[in-house]
Amino acid sequence: MNRLLERTWVRFGIVGCANTALDFAMLNLLTLVAGLPVIAANTLSVALGICISYVLNHVFVFRYPERLSLRRFLGFFAVTGFSSLVLQNIVILLFELLFDTSFGHSLLFLHTADGDRILALNVAKAAAVSVGLVWNFALYRLLVFRTRRAEARPAGYSETETSFQKAT
Repeated sequence: MNRLLERTWVRFGIVGCANTALDFAMLNLLTLVAGLPVIAANTLSVALGICISYVLNHVFVFRYPERLSLRRFLGFFAVTGFSSLVLQNIVILLFELLFDTSFGHSLLFLHTADGDRILALNVAKAAAVSVGLVWNFALYRLLVFRTRRAEARPAGYSETETSFQKAT
């Protein structure tokens, strides 16, 4: 298990799953229980998720050596905010338009209108999260938590061939 956690993409997946579960839970509570409009609820659930995700990605996923900072958070927020607040909301709106869901009417039929509404909302959100996943990982790696190559190499390794080999 420890060896598996050495891989950045595995840690990214763990944090992403936990954060996505929180995002879905908040979205469903805000829309289905509190009665907020879908886009407003998605915006609030995403904003909470972005704050938590920054800390977890900084400390656990990318193991970034510098301290948490407002400057880096703003860069993180720009990347995540675009994918979560812009791309996700566009995908959710496209689901409403293309599938005439109105979050509960005709995407996938269940036996009740409430069942349809819950399913339609979560299918749209899942599609939106999938679009943002690729965007986020690439830009976190390339922009937000970028380290210089020399600093990122483990001690005792040299890059003499295409892959890292133990220096002898």
